[in-house]
Amino acid sequence: MRRLALLLVAFLIAAPGETLTGTVVDETGRPVEGARVRLRASETFVVTGADGRFVLADRTSAPEREITAALPGHIIAGATLKSGVFDYRIQLTAIPPGDDATYPWVTAIPEDDQAPHTDFGREPCGACHRRILAEWQESAHARAATNARFLAFFDGRHSLSFKRSNPVTSDSCGNCHTPMAAGEDPRQATGVGAEGVGCDLCHKIAAARPGEADRTGIRAVDLRRPPFGRQTVFGPFDDVPRGRDAFAPVYSESRYCASCHQQRVGGVSVYSEFEEWQASRFAAAGITCQSCHMRGDGKATTMSDLGPGRIERAASTLSSHRFHDSRSADLLETAVALTLSARIDGDAVVADVEIANLGTGHHLPAGSPMRHMLVLVSADADGAPLTRIDGPALPEWAGDMHGKPGRGFAKLLGDRGVVPTPAWQATALVSDTRVPAGDRDRSQYRFRLDRPGAARIGAVLMIRRTFPAWATTAGTDVGEIVVARRTVLLAR
Repeated sequence: MRRLALLLVAFLIAAPGETLTGTVVDETGRPVEGARVRLRASETFVVTGADGRFVLADRTSAPEREITAALPGHIIAGATLKSGVFDYRIQLTAIPPGDDATYPWVTAIPEDDQAPHTDFGREPCGACHRRILAEWQESAHARAATNARFLAFFDGRHSLSFKRSNPVTSDSCGNCHTPMAAGEDPRQATGVGAEGVGCDLCHKIAAARPGEADRTGIRAVDLRRPPFGRQTVFGPFDDVPRGRDAFAPVYSESRYCASCHQQRVGGVSVYSEFEEWQASRFAAAGITCQSCHMRGDGKATTMSDLGPGRIERAASTLSSHRFHDSRSADLLETAVALTLSARIDGDAVVADVEIANLGTGHHLPAGSPMRHMLVLVSADADGAPLTRIDGPALPEWAGDMHGKPGRGFAKLLGDRGVVPTPAWQATALVSDTRVPAGDRDRSQYRFRLDRPGAARIGAVLMIRRTFPAWATTAGTDVGEIVVARRTVLLAR
């Protein structure tokens, strides 16, 4: 009976029209092990064994659909289904080793609204990827080279500037802010170099090596720029068989982002988002940086709007190139929660404030240690402010907020007693009061209720992109973002 059952299973697997089989080989005809094979745009794939064989069980397969095969380090290949054919042979071609440093970067921005009529590989990325271009242009990546606050602190005309401390090099900033003009002064970047973190740069990365000493940005990745006349585009999809696309798993891994968002300066942890994520529950659950910061809108169904790369996909599999950050209200709503409760206790009002960092995989605030977060608490009765009699007050580095009821959250770097100190001058981590991933900060405040009438208690949570005193020195603004507001009314 058992033998009969096995024969029946074997018959069903091999039944024409029920399954598709085949072999993946290399340029020499040898079988390829470990290749991912799927019907293009389907949600499941199989992996070839040592004999290069694969079996796809898919009742919906039909002529003109495509089987694709992908293996890191190779150009994605495919075969078009034909009526009555159920076994296929797919050949993978290895990407030539090495990186051609003479490769001219391709611009993201088309000169006009016309789609390219060639697939040579020099057409502007945005000519076909129009939705992605629009998203990217709204991102911090697109403004990495031209961001006014970045340039203000890079400039060498004031005491806090990077160039004042490092007059002979620009690499530490340029490796991340102007990677397509690395080695040049970011202030002098032009053309493609002024596009900041652009499409072509990001999609020439075959692997990432974050955490290595003195290597950040473009120096912490393995670039695979092709020689003249050829093109290679790396990405997270394994089913784009256009003859130049390559599958690289790193595009779905947090280590890809860590190339810029993890950095030590002289042994001091300056950018630490990646190592914070590694220690969080998000890493254990497989929730990557891309899961939040490249979360799609659930509406788009193609990555390319025109050309041969236009492939209809499930909306849930597509990402946004807006690179959601603290300027994205939707992201903030899911990242951090502000809770305020209050009560009357005799002749005082007592306010309890909680900040919960339950929706991010890193400390808050994140990014440059210039950034800090403040919660400002206030109380009044009939419009007249009440006096704080107990509870924390904002620190001196809060500038115009100094001494007001509230809490400050920052990574403070120092150098020979000067706190805070810019990252490029820091020799020590003095304190880190930021809210860790999955943690909560609670604080309590008492205000003297010395007048009749209703009392109103308020709490405002905000992020500032630099310290007020530094903004004044550099001639820029603090870049304040209000994250949340809460109000409680009490009747006496």
